[in-house]
Amino acid sequence: MKRNKRVAAVMGTTLALGAVAAAGIAAARPGEHRAASVAQAAGTTWPIVQSSPKADTGTSLSGLAAAPDGTMWAAGGRQASGVYKPILQRLTGDTWSNVALPAAAAPYRFNAAAATSASNLWLAAQLNTSGDSNAVLHWNGTAWKTFKAPLAFQPSDIATTGPRNTWVVSSSAAKHWNGTSWAGTPIGIKPRAITAVSPTSAWAVGWAGAGLPATAHWNGTKWTTIPFPKVAGTVQGEIASALTDVYAASGKNVWAVGTARVSDGAGKTVSRAILAHWNGTKWTTALGASGTYMTRVASDGAGGIWVYASGAMRHRTAAGVWSGKKLTRPAGTTVNPSELALRPGTTTMWAVGWTITDATRWADLAHWRSN
Repeated sequence: MKRNKRVAAVMGTTLALGAVAAAGIAAARPGEHRAASVAQAAGTTWPIVQSSPKADTGTSLSGLAAAPDGTMWAAGGRQASGVYKPILQRLTGDTWSNVALPAAAAPYRFNAAAATSASNLWLAAQLNTSGDSNAVLHWNGTAWKTFKAPLAFQPSDIATTGPRNTWVVSSSAAKHWNGTSWAGTPIGIKPRAITAVSPTSAWAVGWAGAGLPATAHWNGTKWTTIPFPKVAGTVQGEIASALTDVYAASGKNVWAVGTARVSDGAGKTVSRAILAHWNGTKWTTALGASGTYMTRVASDGAGGIWVYASGAMRHRTAAGVWSGKKLTRPAGTTVNPSELALRPGTTTMWAVGWTITDATRWADLAHWRSN
């Protein structure tokens, strides 16, 4: 799975943004090495665990995988003196530790991760150095295997339900692993995120050619574009209105988030957060106020969801009640969470990403946890 997409069914489908109406802009990628904790800021409930920034190092985490057995992986990359290297970490207890990678991984940075167990981990990899391919890497618990992908196919997100069923998407295409080989499949949208419920049910979200939010569903044979409600006042331009993440509790219970670019009625274009729900028949949506955005969504393990919206963590209970939490921000930095997931078997939510030191603009990878 990707970010533990099927932890619990989300109850209640009435959409109301409520507390989510206060949103903002999105982020990038950092992390941590071993766990030097930073003091929790007053009023926050998600403390940060992070390594110490260095003047010549930029580190970030872009992928987070939570397997049903409780195994969690975080993946990203680092830059040291102009040289880029991949980063893979594994959570043991409350400590994230670096994992040794094969030499074949050296040319890449990791964009996304998905896992179903400690012996089924998939990584979407982008070429960082000179070369002729991007890649997907697989860990089977004993050994690594690298699958090359054309440079035209830049793996941006990945989802798996087992060693014989894995999906990876780029900005305009999708590839499927059946346990033996990879096959490209027409997907009909420009995908930004993907999640898989089973070998016969997967969801991709992103945008369509007209710059509008779009979704597609895999039924085990082909992808079908699923009609998405038109967002009134959408402005088509260089920045597309798009869905950026998706969480599926089941084939009939799917949540997606994103941002629409709309006219404010006074000649200006503003962003508005999109929260969408699929009930097995149709999508329903709710929009945030002007200037808001949503980038990530994940199960809370109790029938609700967490979203990253406008610079804060927002929680929606199974009953539809919203509340907000802050992320600890070390002084002089900007926080950029890129993924979030519940650790199976616990009530702890994790977010990974990076912080940017305002004075130097260097990134430092970071982990936040809910308790």
